[in-house]
Amino acid sequence: MWAALKFEPTVTLGLARCVDDKELMTEARLLSAVINGIPAPTYIGPLLRDDAVALRYGASILVVLAIGGARALLAPLLGSQAPLLPFVLGVFLCAYLGGRGPALLASVLSPVLATVFFTNWPADGPPMQWVAHVVFFLLIAVLSSVLMHELQKRSRAEREAREIAASHANALREADRRKDEFLAMLAHELRNPLAPIRNVAYVLSKGGADPATVRRSGQMIERQASHLTHLVDDLLDVARITRGRVALHREPLSLDTVVDAALETVQPALDSRHQSVSVRQPGEKIFVEGDSMRLCQVLANLLTNASKYSPERARIDIVIDGSAVDAIVEVRDPGAGIDAQLLPHLFDLFLQGDRTLDRAQGGLGVGLTIVKLLVEMHGGTVEVHSAGLGKGSEFRIRLPRTQLPAGIPSREIPEERPPVRPRRVLIIEDNADAAESMRALLRTDGHHIELAYDGAAGLAKLEDFRADFVLLNIGLPRMDGFMVAHAIRERFALAARRPKLLALTGYGREDDRTAALKAGFDGHLAKPVDPRRLLQIVADEAPVFSTSRQSG
Repeated sequence: MWAALKFEPTVTLGLARCVDDKELMTEARLLSAVINGIPAPTYIGPLLRDDAVALRYGASILVVLAIGGARALLAPLLGSQAPLLPFVLGVFLCAYLGGRGPALLASVLSPVLATVFFTNWPADGPPMQWVAHVVFFLLIAVLSSVLMHELQKRSRAEREAREIAASHANALREADRRKDEFLAMLAHELRNPLAPIRNVAYVLSKGGADPATVRRSGQMIERQASHLTHLVDDLLDVARITRGRVALHREPLSLDTVVDAALETVQPALDSRHQSVSVRQPGEKIFVEGDSMRLCQVLANLLTNASKYSPERARIDIVIDGSAVDAIVEVRDPGAGIDAQLLPHLFDLFLQGDRTLDRAQGGLGVGLTIVKLLVEMHGGTVEVHSAGLGKGSEFRIRLPRTQLPAGIPSREIPEERPPVRPRRVLIIEDNADAAESMRALLRTDGHHIELAYDGAAGLAKLEDFRADFVLLNIGLPRMDGFMVAHAIRERFALAARRPKLLALTGYGREDDRTAALKAGFDGHLAKPVDPRRLLQIVADEAPVFSTSRQSG
């Protein structure tokens, strides 16, 4: 059975909306009462449902008749004295059973019944005396009905607020539990890649390692650093998307091109598990209007999940299909499957099916959250089907289909990288290890590199070193990166050409990127920068606006 899953990316804890500040304060007090174990207020009706109109008013008539019967039994004792007194109790009872309307009906019926059966009006005395008694009774009855209605309304509001408060308290406890699980999971996921990095660093620091060991060590560090970067990027992506801070750069895209790009991204993971991917597509190309990077991210996340939860040497199937209005991509795997109880919550934030101590599959449980958010931003839906544990799973993405306008080519996968022309690069970075490692990286492409460890030294270097690029750390001591960038732009204001200024920073929010560009930087690089991406930028093969995974 296909399940279109409801998604709530965060657990929102708040009080229900109230009609006025008094009710809001009441609800706040009740939330505190629930948490502190204070008993709920006594319920004072009405007992009968509001939509049971006939029952409520019928009960009111029966109560009046019952009170009349009781008064008739007391007639030998009371005679014609106080004929209306028992009916005051009847009004309160009608209000308790049915609310204000039935109580007002009882208020009208009671004087009529008392006048007919328990008085000899107008023979008993002055006619106006009984009329005054009736008016006084009606006044008391109406006031009692209104008072009971207000008390009931307050009591009902307090009980409903208490139920909401209890629900929110449970949500708070669940959020706290999931927070604790997530922090433990985050610590586990961060320690895992740090352990091999630390071991390899110790081995290399001892010296004497043969070239093969050095090469394997470098590959290991690169893999683990990429894993750490992926964890951080996933967390930042969820925050940016849920806050509406991601803008999509839409263009006509062929789904097979997006699938090829996603496969290229996850191919190392597939190769490490000796898994294969089969792609089935129709004879015609199917186009969508979307952001190529984000759609590639969606499919890469699904393929990564399929790889992680499938056995080695498994085959993963990708099916591209479409109708007149929809473009469809399905990812099928023969892996661990999904428990039926987990299906409705599969796209919830930080949810993972693997709760065992070994956590063999790893991850933070945000990949599918990102998938659903990005697909919905493209106007599509994502569905999942699994026959149960051990029976594999199938994810289906539906996106609005579009036709490729004449004369506009679809995006193709980039060709092989051409030879790189050496550049002159000045690195201004107060972290010596970061500066040295970046110099070593850029030298692999034959670039000429100079280092400076503070802003003043960097400005001095520029006197003699005509740089094409300046990689400038924002958080420099004494003279920060913004001040250095301003000084460089001032120095080269009248020059025929000036170096491109690239901001290096651990702050990757959209506000940080905007601030860097406004300060005069040509690009914003969020640490850690992908080495291949940095080499492309310095070689003028890629735009320099931003290297973080955010968009917009």
